[in-house]
Amino acid sequence: MPNTITIRSYKYPDVPYVEYSGELLEETSHYWFVKCPQNNILKHHIKKKEIVYQEASLHFFSKYHGYTVSIAINDKMEPLSMFCNISTPCTYKDGFITYIDIDMDYVKINQEWYIKNSDTYVTNSRTFNYPIQLTNFAVVSLQELKNNIADNVFPFGVTNFSSIEKYSHK
Repeated sequence: MPNTITIRSYKYPDVPYVEYSGELLEETSHYWFVKCPQNNILKHHIKKKEIVYQEASLHFFSKYHGYTVSIAINDKMEPLSMFCNISTPCTYKDGFITYIDIDMDYVKINQEWYIKNSDTYVTNSRTFNYPIQLTNFAVVSLQELKNNIADNVFPFGVTNFSSIEKYSHK
């Protein structure tokens, strides 16, 4: 039986942002790795709507790094695109993985990486008075993310994730 887990992200300091569920494939001392099925529903609390994601996806939630990674996959478990949120490290309690989304995103489409929503980050950091520690953490986390992508630190550089799925149904 799959180990269902719910992901809840927040905007600073504690505003509900998005929520969705998936199957916990793997947990290590450093991260949780979750698979979401095709047509998974994401509840967007701020926009007050539900979004249906047609592709299946994998989600990397770090216990220590300042980012999360969402990977759209095909039926062979090969990555199609990647979307990284700059965030606080993730925590787990009572079936929920939670984190604060710090607005900046780093996205890979057609083999190219680019920053998305940096203007939102600047606006929100002023509007919500982000503490200087959070601002510094976001900048350092973006650079760490870029370094980990360049060095192919998991989940980056993986061309097929099927080996993880094989061992997840213990």
